[in-house]
Amino acid sequence: MFDLEKAIADWRRQMLADGIKTPVPLEELESHLREDIERQMKSGSNEQKAFEVSIQRIGQPQAIKREFKKMERTFMKKIMIILFGIFGILFGPGIILPALAKHRDLGVWNTEIVMPMVWGSLILLAGLAAAAYGFKRRKA
Repeated sequence: MFDLEKAIADWRRQMLADGIKTPVPLEELESHLREDIERQMKSGSNEQKAFEVSIQRIGQPQAIKREFKKMERTFMKKIMIILFGIFGILFGPGIILPALAKHRDLGVWNTEIVMPMVWGSLILLAGLAAAAYGFKRRKA
C-alpha cells in the first residue's frame, strides 16, 4: 500500500542528494508539492497518482537546482548594483566637499577646484542612478 508521507520523505531525501540543500527552498518546494497533491486528491485522484503527477509538475531536482542558481545570480547582481550606487553616493561628496572647502578658502575657480567638482558630481549622479535602478529592479 502506498504511504504518502514516506514517499514525500523519500522525495525530500532525493532532492537533498541531488543538491538542493538549503532548508528554505526545500521546505517551500515540499509545501507546493503537498498543496498540489491535495488539489489532485480533491479532483478525484488517489494518493499515489496525485503524488506522481505533482512530482512531475514540480520538476526534476537538477532543473530546480539550476533555477535556484539563476535566481541567486540575479539577486547578487541586484545587490552589487545597489552597493555600487551606495559607494557612488558616499564617494562623490567625498570628492566634492574638499573642492568646495578649497574654493571657500581661495575664492577662485581653477582646475584644482573645478575638476574634482565635475568628477565628484559625475560619481554622485552615477551612484544615485545605480542605486535607483537597483532598488527599482529589486522590487520587480
